Amino acid sequence: MENAIRTLSLLVIGLVPLIAAADAPVILTVSVFNDAAASPSVMSQAQNRATLILRRAGITLVWLDCGTPHDPPANSGCCDLSFPQHLSVRLVSTSGPASADIFGQTFQNAAGEGNYALVYFGSLKSSNTSEVIKTGDLLGFVIAHELGHLLLGRDSHSATGLMSAVWQVNELRQASQGILFFTNNQQDRIRARCLAAQAAVRKAASWSSTGSGR
Repeated sequence: MENAIRTLSLLVIGLVPLIAAADAPVILTVSVFNDAAASPSVMSQAQNRATLILRRAGITLVWLDCGTPHDPPANSGCCDLSFPQHLSVRLVSTSGPASADIFGQTFQNAAGEGNYALVYFGSLKSSNTSEVIKTGDLLGFVIAHELGHLLLGRDSHSATGLMSAVWQVNELRQASQGILFFTNNQQDRIRARCLAAQAAVRKAASWSSTGSGR
């Protein structure tokens, strides 16, 4: 009986790190470069919407206002990017390179890692979609979609939902109701990938500290 209790105790102790990791906070910083000069109210609404969407995936977003090319903040850390802890979103006033219906684009390497997203605010603002969904909310959904690409990796479009390549009537209806989100599977994958990256950073820091003799 005593051996059984000891075995159970060891199993419980072994599970503690896994439970702690599952509950660990995941905080991501997002640098926002507002080259398109979107209004403060639109930016605030967009950030609130994207924050809500990522929060459902267990991700807390910290936003850095990186201004415009003519008015950049000093010593802001806006360009201290690292995947996936610190990502960037740049709003530009032009339309998408292939079609006016494209609202955003991300850039990733062969391993599916990247920290840079473009949002074509000109296309978004002139779209008929903005007649159904407030511009700020629409921008928030687009930012969340592009962050989703960066956090999920390559080939991360889905048939339906937030990560759909083309938002159809159903997605637009959900967006207008404020209920367009990642799927449960996508949320789990995003959080798992972020936690794995955090663990890799801690391990690298530990090796570096050990190698330096500290």
